[in-house]
Amino acid sequence: MMGDTESRLASEARGRIPWRWLPIAAIVSAALSYGLHHALPFDDHGLLLGLFAVGGAALLAVAGGVVARPAERQLPAMIAARPGAVEVRELVKGDQGFAATLHAQALEQGLFASLGFGFMRAYYGTFLSSPHAVALTATVRGVPVGVVVGSVDARAHVRWVLRHRGARLAARAVAVLVVRPRVALRFAHTRIARYRRAWSRARSEEPGSRVTGRGAVLSHVAVIPGGRGAGIGTALVDAFLDRLRERSVEQALLVTASGLSGAGAFYRRHGWQFKGSSVGYDEAALDAYAYDLTRAPA
Repeated sequence: MMGDTESRLASEARGRIPWRWLPIAAIVSAALSYGLHHALPFDDHGLLLGLFAVGGAALLAVAGGVVARPAERQLPAMIAARPGAVEVRELVKGDQGFAATLHAQALEQGLFASLGFGFMRAYYGTFLSSPHAVALTATVRGVPVGVVVGSVDARAHVRWVLRHRGARLAARAVAVLVVRPRVALRFAHTRIARYRRAWSRARSEEPGSRVTGRGAVLSHVAVIPGGRGAGIGTALVDAFLDRLRERSVEQALLVTASGLSGAGAFYRRHGWQFKGSSVGYDEAALDAYAYDLTRAPA
């Protein structure tokens, strides 16, 4: 029974057609058809001219939809995974849209999620490219259902991102901030001074210098809403820790929201040790946890 459900999920996720774009395509096609007809030097209303105009406009509308990547912004609606059905692999470039969409839905309280799909897609691309990062996705029958990203050395990862992707991320963020004043005010209040100091440090350090001291950090872990309770989060976190062990990391760190809105109970069940509370950049209460990687896995 569960196997049938998984197969249906895989089929739906791979073959889903973005029907909500069809009305937009129709409107664009009609408008462009009219424009093409009156712009071309023809006086009659011949059938071939009409077909040419409608066909060309339809192709332009479809191309616009492809460029907007609507399929990347859709998540599987549900999942029923039997034991052993969840597989974890490296996150690849084709998964960036899934990761950005999942982050926006599952971790919407953060500032980055408010910067839009394009920014989040580029942001997850930094974890794919940085030599100091780990990026994994969980799948069921080949369908992505969860993601985890983090760093082997947090400070080295931040320095790499600022040097190699900083200008690109900044440009995307500015493009959003100029049309979203409330987000811009939030950014100015909580982030500008911090980012300016980080950028200055990154530019002043020698490219070949060794930067350590802050340890590994699990940055984000998220599972599709319909897949919670199926062991996907556990599989992702365990795989993340395994990657850190392979690189001789001794301790991993993370922060999560305090209280019931956070995932502290989940991490405590899986051997993470509570290290204290603090107030984050958005004045939200956060709890810090650490995992000792020198001990044998549970």
